[in-house]
Amino acid sequence: MQKNVKVLIVSLILLFIIAVVAFNLLKDDQSNSRVILDHTHKTYIAPSCFEESDPTNFIEDSTLGEAEELGYPPHSACTQEALGISK
Repeated sequence: MQKNVKVLIVSLILLFIIAVVAFNLLKDDQSNSRVILDHTHKTYIAPSCFEESDPTNFIEDSTLGEAEELGYPPHSACTQEALGISK
């Protein structure tokens, strides 16, 4: 009977460890969020805000991480809200 309890406890601990690792691997890394770079205005646009942003023709699909590396700010409040960025 004690052997079964030990196996159960070890199994629960392993399951907990696996769950924590999986959660950390699967959580959204915001730097990989897709954005549109507007190189003329040197800003980035969230895809859901693209139509209302009146972008130029000098655009590129990219990631938030790359936009931040370039030093581009958000194009509008819509982009900030869509990406959950506070300024």
